[in-house]
Amino acid sequence: MAENAGIFQYLWQRLPLILLFANGYLMYRLLVITGLTDLFVRWSLRRSRGRVDRIFLYIIVTATLLSFFIPNAITVLTLLPILKSIDEEITFEYEGLRLTTPLSLSVIYGANIGGMGSLIGSPANLLLIAALDFFGVPGREQINFFSWFLWAVPLVVVFVSIAWALVVWLGVPHRAHGLRLQLPNTFAFQKLVSLHHDGIFLFGLFLAFWISEAILLEVVPSFGRIESFICLSYFLVFLWLCFFRHRPAQGRPLMQVRDVFSELPWRGLLFLGLLIAVMVVVNVLDLDRQAASIYSAWIGRETSVFVMFLFTTLTVIFLTEIFSNTVVSMAFFSIAYYAAVGQGISPLALMISVSIASTCAFMTPVATPCNALVFGEMKGTSLRRMLLLGVVLNVVGGLLMALWLNYVIPLVYP
Repeated sequence: MAENAGIFQYLWQRLPLILLFANGYLMYRLLVITGLTDLFVRWSLRRSRGRVDRIFLYIIVTATLLSFFIPNAITVLTLLPILKSIDEEITFEYEGLRLTTPLSLSVIYGANIGGMGSLIGSPANLLLIAALDFFGVPGREQINFFSWFLWAVPLVVVFVSIAWALVVWLGVPHRAHGLRLQLPNTFAFQKLVSLHHDGIFLFGLFLAFWISEAILLEVVPSFGRIESFICLSYFLVFLWLCFFRHRPAQGRPLMQVRDVFSELPWRGLLFLGLLIAVMVVVNVLDLDRQAASIYSAWIGRETSVFVMFLFTTLTVIFLTEIFSNTVVSMAFFSIAYYAAVGQGISPLALMISVSIASTCAFMTPVATPCNALVFGEMKGTSLRRMLLLGVVLNVVGGLLMALWLNYVIPLVYP
């Protein structure tokens, strides 16, 4: 009986985080249903005015921002028809000029980098929370929707800038620099309708609530006692606005129940359950401590903390090029925890580095679903150039993340 009470107490304590991920999924479905994702993509690319260097910047930035809130594979599927239109336009207007590879790499880089930008941006972050709770890592209670933005958004901005520079200067043929393309007619301005306004309102409500909730929790300590009640009340209101409030123009609610389950992330939920089961078995057999001991021996006790972060980040990135990023992160969470404890440092930042590094594999077509989708659909993408530029971005990205997480995370989560 006491054990059941402990489980319910834990679930009640973690209810705000559970509702955040559920709300994030509903918000993603709303963005798709209302057509705001496609509208945002076309609006952002119009801002480039056809300039080649700006086109690549807006593709990367758009893919990144969308991946903050929707699965990066959906981001890629949204952008692919537009990329094909631009690629066809370039091939038709400029004989012998092919920008297929830099177009492909732009969306791959943006979608993968965007996964680290928000707490709900990647399934690996949900696995991270489960791993932090399993090991009882100090400081995990400070991770919320807003605090994640504080350190992740600046990191993403720097990462995106590096990726854009790499694509433009090493991926785009020199004679294409300075070209101004005639964008397809589908990029013409589209007037907002009531469906778009509803989607914008709910997206604003989503952001405003979860950011305010995180700030209140930080500045008003007593808010923690009613946090779960407030979050549950908000979530019920959000459900009413989506599923029960009739829109005058349509005579029916904005969403139907089938809209939720049509693309439910069963794979992610399965991996979460698998992660917990694997961690329990590994912990019982003491395999994680043994692996951490071997890992720590490779690093050495005299190795600096920064080198430890760099080694861990690069190892996860390059393993993800071959294996599933979910599998790699599952394996490395426990290794990172015991390796950090063995080195006498907080495991929090090192485990976060595993989560975000597992989303940053830019080198091979099989590294992530994004890479596979783009490489398969964008015919003519150069595998050789993808490998070469991917190696550069992997190494530079690993160095950037190691520096950032080592020095910035302790400031945000002291």
